[in-house]
Amino acid sequence: MPADRRRGLRLIEWLIILGIILAICAIAIPGLLSSQRASNERNASTSLKTLSSAEADFRANDRDWNHVNDFWTGDVKGLYTMTSAAEKGAGTSPKDPMIRLIEIDVAGADADPTLIPAGGENMMLQRPQDAFAGYWYAALILDLTLKDTEEATYKQDTGGTPSMGKCHNTSKFGFCAVPDSDRQGKFVFIVNENNTIFRSAVTTPARMGSDVPPGLKGIAPVYLNWPDDEILLGPRRKD
Repeated sequence: MPADRRRGLRLIEWLIILGIILAICAIAIPGLLSSQRASNERNASTSLKTLSSAEADFRANDRDWNHVNDFWTGDVKGLYTMTSAAEKGAGTSPKDPMIRLIEIDVAGADADPTLIPAGGENMMLQRPQDAFAGYWYAALILDLTLKDTEEATYKQDTGGTPSMGKCHNTSKFGFCAVPDSDRQGKFVFIVNENNTIFRSAVTTPARMGSDVPPGLKGIAPVYLNWPDDEILLGPRRKD
């Protein structure tokens, strides 16, 4: 009997310990998830600032050598994979490297898998595309502050030499960062040529489907356009 009682007491002790562990997990895990989301969101905001700085460099220094001071608006990864037209063709010699104005992790998180040829001066990204710290990035399509005008389209042919098609803009650019799921982030971030980052709480799924990368059709259309002033000055706020 004494031995049986000791075994019974040990079982109760283990159950108490297990209960304490479960209680700690119930308290700690949501906090850890919230902390990870906050970290992802800070990283997304910082990465957009990097994209904005890369665009300023691209335009000021004519990084693709098309003899026009313009922004790259074709996609995100082109700010890494484009080469200089000073050497004809893409990466045809050691003197013709990728421009690498952004981190490869941000380039690899481009939601759009399409290669923008840019007159044969753009290269394929030599790595799989995947979300970076829980976020995908995309070049915006329209500036709704200029809706119903030709200038609303970000992707334009700026008439450079060599001709690279509709992948530049002389005065504007726009990017968004959208979470891969609501577990990864609660906010969508956007930036444009004014270098101010805005964020908006995700009210509808920003990432649609399960394709990797999602493609532009896998991003909710509302997040692929720069909003008009009425929306921008509403629930959004500067970061």
